[in-house]
Amino acid sequence: MFSVPTLFFLSAVITWPFLAEFEAFEVFYQFSRSHENWELDEIAMLGFNLLIALGLSVWYKSRRIKRLAEYRELERNRADVNARHDPLTGLMNRRAFYEVVENLSAEAQDASGPRYVALVDLDRFKPVNDVHGHAAGDATLIAAAERLREEAGAGGVVARLGGDEFVLVFGPAMDAASVERAARRILRSVEQPIPFNGQSILVGASIGLVQWDQDRGLAEMMRRADHALYQVKAGARGSFAWYDEDADRQSRDRAEIASDLKHAVENHDIVPFFQPIVRIDSSELVGFEVLARWTHPTRGNVPPFVFIEIAEDSGLIGPLGMALLRKACIHAAAWPEELSISFNISPIQFREGALVENVQKVLKETGFKPSRLTIEITESSVIDDFEIARKKIDAFKALGIQIALDDFGTGYSSLACLRSLPFDRLKIDRSFVTDISEQRQSQQIVSGILSLASGLELDVTAEGIETADDLTYLQGLHCSLGQGYFFEKPVPAEQISWLLETEWSDNHVMSQPDVRAAS
Repeated sequence: MFSVPTLFFLSAVITWPFLAEFEAFEVFYQFSRSHENWELDEIAMLGFNLLIALGLSVWYKSRRIKRLAEYRELERNRADVNARHDPLTGLMNRRAFYEVVENLSAEAQDASGPRYVALVDLDRFKPVNDVHGHAAGDATLIAAAERLREEAGAGGVVARLGGDEFVLVFGPAMDAASVERAARRILRSVEQPIPFNGQSILVGASIGLVQWDQDRGLAEMMRRADHALYQVKAGARGSFAWYDEDADRQSRDRAEIASDLKHAVENHDIVPFFQPIVRIDSSELVGFEVLARWTHPTRGNVPPFVFIEIAEDSGLIGPLGMALLRKACIHAAAWPEELSISFNISPIQFREGALVENVQKVLKETGFKPSRLTIEITESSVIDDFEIARKKIDAFKALGIQIALDDFGTGYSSLACLRSLPFDRLKIDRSFVTDISEQRQSQQIVSGILSLASGLELDVTAEGIETADDLTYLQGLHCSLGQGYFFEKPVPAEQISWLLETEWSDNHVMSQPDVRAAS
């Protein structure tokens, strides 16, 4: 493509021989001499001057157009660079990284060795912005980026994905051992103080490592690296971990259970089972502990320790607990009034502001007497704030509900709980009760708990009684109440009426013993 000045020049060169051949200038000269009154020579000079001016104008305009085109090309390149690079650190951004890695993935099909990816997240970065300001945060990110560049290896790729998260694809010459050594160097390097305005900024790093699997694609590779990083941050930060397929499978399994659990709570698929609570000296039935059970349509019975923890983490424990309590109260309302139920409240649920009101609402809706209900809470439910816990316990007791301290002896501040809060009963954890006849240390612990409870005029329930020897030993210690597989495993509500008419028909159903009498 020729420019305008070039075209002018070429046209002049091409036409000049023709003009010379036909003596066009001489003809024009003779013609102008014979017609002087027409002033053709002046007109010719004017035309010549206009032609020069036009040429100069065209040349100038073409130069401006060329410079404008160059400027626009430069701006396009600059915009492309900005669109593909992090303006703060100069590293590739997420978009550019994905494009480059996709190309590397295509090129690596014929590569002899694997490639490795590291997902790096800075630890303690948020306090840097909060304490020192965003300028310090920017300086920290820039320093971290420089330190990461040094460890990528020849042919490696480094990018900032956003915030304080970086990713490295190590060079093709680095094997797994080299990658681990590089990860350790990164951890040490990032931990080095970063100078800023006369101060030293201290951060750390957590790293998730994964081997690049060509068949699984970039998205899956990044998901696996993120999972490895999550495992590190959930445990000991400031270290690295390789992607663990088994742990990932469990994590995805947990996520699926959480999704199914939401529907199960909405559809009221979590049902109460009931385990008998009896007098140890006579095996007479006094009530039941309510236990949650979930039969999944494809997984079968999901253990409570699995779905209760998931319910707590996902915010479902409140609705699940109230739905379970409502069902338990409806069933128990049809049993003899002497039989009570004990219901566990998780630490997360105990912190809910409307807990007492919600329990009161369930009791009112079902017509279940508050005096027949015992709320069981653990030490971890109350240890954070005894004053708030006292207010809730007092509110429950004002309704006529009894309060039990569950899993007594397993915490580190159980005595502080007893001193600060008005409990009605202690439940000795099963770890001290099962096989107590053969465990001298457990015998001493349980004996001490019973002496303490007697001094405080508290009722005591021993859970986890599984053998006749366990029962005999506890009878010798004059423990008042017990529960465990020796008496009965947890059963669904549909079997309670049958059990009351058969297995327990000879045992007089009696109310829970008076606290002072039991002590």
